[in-house]
Amino acid sequence: MKKPPIGSAWNSVILFAILLLLQLSLSAQLQWYQNQDGQLQPNGTYGTSIRSFGTNSFIACYLWTIDNDQYTWKVSKTNTSGNELRSFFATGTTAMVETRVGRYNTVYVLLRNFPFGQNPEYILYKLNSNLEVVTQRTISFPNDYNIFNLNAFELDGADNVYLAGDGQYPDGPGFSPASFIMKTDKHLVSKWSRMDSTETSFSRVHIEDNGTVLLLEDHYSIYPNIRVSKISSNGQHAQRRTIQTDAGRMSLFSTLDQNDNLLLYGVKSVDGGAQAIYLRKISRHNGNVIYHKTHFTAPGIDLNDLKLDNSGSIFTLVTKYTGDGNQLSRISRINAATGNINWNHSIPFNEDSCVLTKLVINQQERFYAVGERRGQTYYSKGFAIRMKKNGQRDGNFPAPDSINFQRSHILMDGIIDPENRLIAMGNTNDFDTLTYSSSYFRAFAARFGNDNGGGGGCDDKDKKGNDEVVAAGRTINGTASATLIPAVTVYPNPVGNELVVSNLAREEYDQLTVYDMQGSAVLTKPVSSNTARLDVSNLAGGVYLISLRSSATRKEQNIKFIVKR
Repeated sequence: MKKPPIGSAWNSVILFAILLLLQLSLSAQLQWYQNQDGQLQPNGTYGTSIRSFGTNSFIACYLWTIDNDQYTWKVSKTNTSGNELRSFFATGTTAMVETRVGRYNTVYVLLRNFPFGQNPEYILYKLNSNLEVVTQRTISFPNDYNIFNLNAFELDGADNVYLAGDGQYPDGPGFSPASFIMKTDKHLVSKWSRMDSTETSFSRVHIEDNGTVLLLEDHYSIYPNIRVSKISSNGQHAQRRTIQTDAGRMSLFSTLDQNDNLLLYGVKSVDGGAQAIYLRKISRHNGNVIYHKTHFTAPGIDLNDLKLDNSGSIFTLVTKYTGDGNQLSRISRINAATGNINWNHSIPFNEDSCVLTKLVINQQERFYAVGERRGQTYYSKGFAIRMKKNGQRDGNFPAPDSINFQRSHILMDGIIDPENRLIAMGNTNDFDTLTYSSSYFRAFAARFGNDNGGGGGCDDKDKKGNDEVVAAGRTINGTASATLIPAVTVYPNPVGNELVVSNLAREEYDQLTVYDMQGSAVLTKPVSSNTARLDVSNLAGGVYLISLRSSATRKEQNIKFIVKR
């Protein structure tokens, strides 16, 4: 037998060593990987939420299968070692599911069912620690009241359940609108309810430590202001105040700080067409504004996440879109007492291709920001960075899924276990660049070790393939073109209502089409200027593709974006 050349043998040894080192590196980082696959493609499985359940397990929620209009959801209990212990399944017509973890080792599940041609149906389940149904009830009110939107679903420290939303009473040929709020005990037995037939919309509920309920009413007739009602723990209406918010606000979120003061925040438009984040702190005692701050002004801004810890600090994750087509993620710590920024940590996309969308934070001194690291226009891998609460970066955590498999992986959310390790939920989908469709969707959960992948800096070791869009110009077959044409940019990404496509050139493209992941065109418009604004408020949450085409040259370019609901 002819012996292989010495060089060939040596190359094999080197290749084996590289693969071994890679495997050891991944093993040090990734401690377990749990595949969550409903096995019904092309719809597949999609993970939506993950919550800690005691000290040694977590509850995850997955859209498990889709069979025509029947959506089956899976609620999974898994220990922190990656062993799935119990599951609960709920099915409904185009149904949605939310979960809340109770104080007494219980799980509350809200199933939103939307049967065709009928009013929505809302079913609340109480599960024990084995995810067995202890009790359930359908949410309803007398006098043929129809619930249209159930906007708020919250628990207090005693596992009382609070639900709020909007609907109407039948009134001859017309209707009589009314908003509602109700409280049940931990056994789902009604304690009290209140109806309001004025022109309002009950959108959010917060419960103070003493049991007082804060009910937020946000309606177009009082925009940009909101109304905040205080209701006692026994259902008696205490007071209602109108609170001013920022003119030009594009979103509204709220939470309570550690002293039960109300924080209002979101994205707003500012002078000159720019955007910024606003933050208002409202006194618990008298309803006065303690401070009003504007932060992170940029041509485009996306508020990805805001979290508080028990020390009274606010942590934010925003994406800033600059006028030159670049973007960066910015993690910040804000003093909750003053509203001033303590520190910023910026992560430019053109340096490490990171798109971060969620903060995972607890009371320990380290926390995580999760999302994805792009390798091509279509493909990415799940990615997280770890931060210290003093603003120092503490490591990179790439998921082992490789963009070489022509799939996109993103870490959606996570929890931190008692050993300060990240347990993340993620989603995977493939993408066929010829048909502009996906045929494989799968959710997963994974735990990362405390060993980071690459220290505190960014490098390109785990980036594969050639970028199809670069900051300085375009690439053709992996090679940068000589003419420096600004890259086509979409922002904000993820997007809620309006997507901006900038740096378009009519001499290059004359048609813009948005496709969903089943390959169906959901929006089409001609390219008539260098900027296109797309209303995506009617699109369901998920991944979409913008396809830019030229009818003259047949040239095309595709850019992925995410609609966040």
